[in-house]
Amino acid sequence: MEIEYSDDRRRGKWLVIVGVVLAIVAGVAAFFLISQAQMQAGQADLPMARVVVAVKTITARTPIAAADVTSKDVPLDPANATGLATDVDAVVGRVPAVTILQGQILTTNMLASTTEGGRFSILRPEETIAPDSEAWRAVSITVSDDLAVGGMLTSGQTVDVFVTAVVSVPPELAESGKYVSERSTKVTYQNTLILAREDAFYVIRVALPIAEEIAHLQASGTATFSLALRPDEDLRAVDATNLGETTNKIITKYGLPIPEPVGEPRTLTRAIAAPSPTLTPTPAPSATPAP
Repeated sequence: MEIEYSDDRRRGKWLVIVGVVLAIVAGVAAFFLISQAQMQAGQADLPMARVVVAVKTITARTPIAAADVTSKDVPLDPANATGLATDVDAVVGRVPAVTILQGQILTTNMLASTTEGGRFSILRPEETIAPDSEAWRAVSITVSDDLAVGGMLTSGQTVDVFVTAVVSVPPELAESGKYVSERSTKVTYQNTLILAREDAFYVIRVALPIAEEIAHLQASGTATFSLALRPDEDLRAVDATNLGETTNKIITKYGLPIPEPVGEPRTLTRAIAAPSPTLTPTPAPSATPAP
């Protein structure tokens, strides 16, 4: 009678490996359950507070609407117990300095406007008032939609402001034939932040001397403003020393054809100035009022 030999060593190795894997899984599960139990026990001991939470993403420098936020009870701990917004009515109308993500708890340092219900804040979140700080002001300019990127500009965007002014040349200078009274356009104020907008009125942030210039230009009634949208990432200051446009410069630069009169001017002048005496004008028909 022959006895069959079987090698059980390979099977034993697999059993050992499976046992080790099961032990690791059991250890991880036990650690997770213990951690969860400890966390729940710790949260049970923490005080609860009703805070304001964003129900959807709120973009920076956009006034917070009532539908954007809600209140929620959360446990307080040292990591989130400071600067919490606790009243929904107190944040509605405020302007966030940063984008607030959906589900994020609102804190007071996220808000840019300094007063409840404020439409905007003139200072940036990182700016403070100091003896040597810039004297920032909010000033409004009127720009029609066709001169403001089709009216699609919103608060929080940065623009370059073009000024088109009527330049009146004195008669004694115009007699030289070198200069004429015409409109002149130039990019004047760069990287200007739009704080708010209402129809064709744009509230922009500028330094006090610039606010004074804008006030004068608008009061003169001879200046028109145009806005060009900047990329958010482009903070460069363009050298505008050699910029500025007039109609004659554009004609010369691009070689635009200059219109000429049709026919010979002298012939037209004689025909108009000396009509034939034999011509008898035809009487015009009498006007009859519409029934």
